[in-house]
Amino acid sequence: MTLLLSSGCLGGNLDGTNDDLGNEDPIAPCLTKNLDANLVGEWIEHTFPEFSSIPKTVEFTADGTRIISNTDPDFAGLEYCWTIENGSLIEGYHWDEQGIDQISNSFFHVTGDLFFLAIIKSTYDDGTQLSETFSDKPTECKVYSRDGAYTDTQSRNAAINATTNPNFCTWIWADPTGASPTDAWNATYLATDHSDVLSTATNDNLMTIELDDFYGEVDWYVSEGYFGFWTEITIDGTTHLCVTGTGLNCTITFSGVDEYYAVWEEGEIATLSENGVDICSATCDVEITNFGLREEDTLAGTTQLTIS
Repeated sequence: MTLLLSSGCLGGNLDGTNDDLGNEDPIAPCLTKNLDANLVGEWIEHTFPEFSSIPKTVEFTADGTRIISNTDPDFAGLEYCWTIENGSLIEGYHWDEQGIDQISNSFFHVTGDLFFLAIIKSTYDDGTQLSETFSDKPTECKVYSRDGAYTDTQSRNAAINATTNPNFCTWIWADPTGASPTDAWNATYLATDHSDVLSTATNDNLMTIELDDFYGEVDWYVSEGYFGFWTEITIDGTTHLCVTGTGLNCTITFSGVDEYYAVWEEGEIATLSENGVDICSATCDVEITNFGLREEDTLAGTTQLTIS
């Protein structure tokens, strides 16, 4: 998802030169130097075996600059920086000649010789327009190992498997255990009658739905408010489409509280409610014909239900 914002400069002295007081300004867009000593050093990305012959490396230096293994000539002269703001890792990219800044805002966690990273959003500023792109997999993270910490892939994989993921990380990219976000497609849902009593009003709560067999947050390119969930129900021959927005006569709301992207998590309840239309006044037999994620994807679960 991309948001276009008002124009504005993200940096101060864009060339990193000294200011009038003789203090060296950090490279824009990293205007602060709140550095975490645990990050300083060279890190090697953990990836799939077929990609491991040319592993990506990144080095966080003690002066707040960054070095990555990028030999693309289009990136020659590109300046990299890093800082910590509000508990998040800010990684900056600055093209000095063009006056362009790019920022990645990420969750991060260092434990021992492992570094976990999950991008939240990226911001791009070309001097005339500011845009933000949010990650569509906010709970999948990448893992990096400190250079020289492990003698071979097996010992590194063993260390990853023995380490508890930070709370922002549900899935690991190229997880050595074989776990994957696609496992969540094996989840099933359970629909039950809502505890509220039905009436002739047009805002009754009809039913609740929760994940029955749970395989991790439903976060693969799907969120509650973006792409979203939808349910098709049929009562007395009339079919109603329930969505997370308010544009139709049946809505879906979720019980959880989330940042950035709202993902369906274990124990969270989805409630299907009337929205200006009296769908059911007393007791009704409901057929759930589809419970969908995006247009083409569905989950298996309850198909017949009586509500009252």
